[in-house]
Amino acid sequence: MTSASFSRRLALMAAFASTVLLASCGSSSGGGTTNIRALNLTSDLPSADVYVGGNLQFGALATGALTSYAALDANSYTINVNSAGNSTALFTGSYTLSKDSHYTAVVWGPQASLRLSTLPEDEDTTLIAAGNTRIRMFNATTETGSVDVYLTASSADLASSTATQGGLTSGTLAGFREIPAGTYRLRVTGVGNPDDIRLDIDNVTLGSGQYATLMLTAGSGGVLVNGQLIVQQGTNTALNNTKARVRIVASVDTSGSVTGAVGGVLLASGLTSPAVGTYQLIDAGTNVPMTLKVNGATVVTGGQALAAGADYTILAYGSAAAFQWNMITDDNRLPISTSRAKIRLVNGVASLDGLTLLVNFGSISASSNITAGVASPYAQTASSTGTQIEVDSPTLGAVYLTNPAKANGDALSGQGVYTLFVLSGKPAPLGILRNERP
Repeated sequence: MTSASFSRRLALMAAFASTVLLASCGSSSGGGTTNIRALNLTSDLPSADVYVGGNLQFGALATGALTSYAALDANSYTINVNSAGNSTALFTGSYTLSKDSHYTAVVWGPQASLRLSTLPEDEDTTLIAAGNTRIRMFNATTETGSVDVYLTASSADLASSTATQGGLTSGTLAGFREIPAGTYRLRVTGVGNPDDIRLDIDNVTLGSGQYATLMLTAGSGGVLVNGQLIVQQGTNTALNNTKARVRIVASVDTSGSVTGAVGGVLLASGLTSPAVGTYQLIDAGTNVPMTLKVNGATVVTGGQALAAGADYTILAYGSAAAFQWNMITDDNRLPISTSRAKIRLVNGVASLDGLTLLVNFGSISASSNITAGVASPYAQTASSTGTQIEVDSPTLGAVYLTNPAKANGDALSGQGVYTLFVLSGKPAPLGILRNERP
């Protein structure tokens, strides 16, 4: 097992452990009243119904919306989460709500694997030193992996800064830490990599004498995150991402070079085909300017819609004389299971239609007959250290191997996300297997 897969296995274990821990907070009821409110932080459920003890307590709860408190008898309850207006529960769990207590029920995760955590909100504010604040971090994701969280001055260099909360694994609620009250720049990065910015929000205010919880949720691409700051028994503030990640893949015949800029950011300069560029952060928007050049000649200008939190691949392919391109939306969310990997096929060869991805000599569902310029849907397969990955081309009657010289095949790690690019530029099409979440 690789260190990365071991870390992801620990992260998933922490996610389940955290959910169980948060669900069981509180003592037996013993009569009296409890107070509960709800917050929808799901990544793909825009409207949710929350049932407490079989009764619809919070209806049509929109993403990011925080309800008022509802007073209930202190007791143990079954809580269900449904898609708004739907009678089928997407999540069911049992929770103990203690008397004279306050809770925020946070609904989080993707619709296919929802979680609900009841966060207790009755910390003693008299324990906070004068001029200080206390904050805790909650990685309310199953698909982004572990992160580091920094609260610094606006101009602070992360390379020389210490993370306020390091190694925050998926599903984990960290303990409160006391820091001076004030205004901070919030930055979330990949673990141990301050250059891997996942969220960057300036002017985040933490008030004196208050407890707050910073909740991180997944962007649609699975790498960038959003934030939600909720004050104990108080208001919530959305700290949403304003960025998208974009890269260029060069697949132009006869080693054609590609230069591209999006939103004023140079993504590639003379990228020689075949090649896969690196993701860069771009300001999201509905009409983001884009320019593409092939062999130095401008071939594309115009605006593109980029959703905040999303990942995109610009595939440049064909010949210089008959250039084509496509904007592909990438799904780099980690698989839930530690024993599964995600893989897809991208056909970047204009002259090849009908490519089929095969893993261990079997075709992958929904990855057959992939036409030029198109990405297949992602499919999940068992992780393995020796996987035979092939691309079948009926056009040429040949099979393209990602690495024919590698007798034991390619490693598909647990919770890995992979793209097999078939690209032009060399005398024969070349397969490049890219690990999107190393």
